[in-house]
Amino acid sequence: MAETARADADGGWKDLIENFTPAFFAFYFPEVYDAVDFARGVDFLDTELRRCAPEAKVSHRQADKLLKVFLKTGEEQWLLIHIEVQGETKETEEEFAERMFAYRYRLYDYHRHRDIVSLVVLTDASPTFRPHKHQHGRFGSIVTFVFPSVKLIDYEPEELDRSDNPFARVTEVQQRYLKLGKNAQTRFDAKLALSRRLYERGHCREEVVGVLMFIDALMRLPERLEIQYRDGIEQIEGELSMPYVSTFERLAKREGLRDAVLEALEARFGEVPYLVREAIEHVETDKRLRELLRKAVAVKTLDEFSV
Repeated sequence: MAETARADADGGWKDLIENFTPAFFAFYFPEVYDAVDFARGVDFLDTELRRCAPEAKVSHRQADKLLKVFLKTGEEQWLLIHIEVQGETKETEEEFAERMFAYRYRLYDYHRHRDIVSLVVLTDASPTFRPHKHQHGRFGSIVTFVFPSVKLIDYEPEELDRSDNPFARVTEVQQRYLKLGKNAQTRFDAKLALSRRLYERGHCREEVVGVLMFIDALMRLPERLEIQYRDGIEQIEGELSMPYVSTFERLAKREGLRDAVLEALEARFGEVPYLVREAIEHVETDKRLRELLRKAVAVKTLDEFSV
């Protein structure tokens, strides 16, 4: 096994947004949170986003969600959330902003009557990478597109420590991850320490399991250390009388199957297209994932692989 398995931060972020939607907005975009009537529910429009996404410029290093919500005024609102999950971005600010604009105008082409709000979460380590605007044109004919963003490295430890929002823990995890090198033991120590902190902060069962899954997706370990980590989780649960590990293990097994499908496709065919990755991310049963793994090994071309 490789020193550390491939991180799956994009899938981890998508799961967190879907499972803890109000908390996401309350922590990162409080103005949006205050305006949305979450009691009316949230619809995730993944099919619409896949249809409109400029696939040629989208890699698996981004996590994007399109949500339909209702405002407290009764209006329907679409929210486009773009999460940059690269440790270090290779794009310029203008390239990033242009890609955001491409999402926006493609969605507009399909849905002229929709008012779309674009939001960005930047998880990279660069203090200077802060895209917020795309502008093009000349001779007085100019299009300007501005979008709000949050940068996770900007959050101070004291601010995170004061918050009981699960995304405060997520932000702590992401900040710590950016400082880790490739040493497996260092990664193990950080992973277990962050997991212990999550339990000790008194979050509910769903939040603990959800953030544990994110930690597990982000900080992959060699098998021997992964076993030690699972033992460490059991010990923490015993000390704090919080028996959550069976739920965590079941979900972790599913994530492992999903990774196996992606890695089999990558090994055989190279980069896996965005739409294929998205479809695999939304498979919810172990049985179907095992079927896809067999198919990934058997098909002769990537075109033959269907989810």
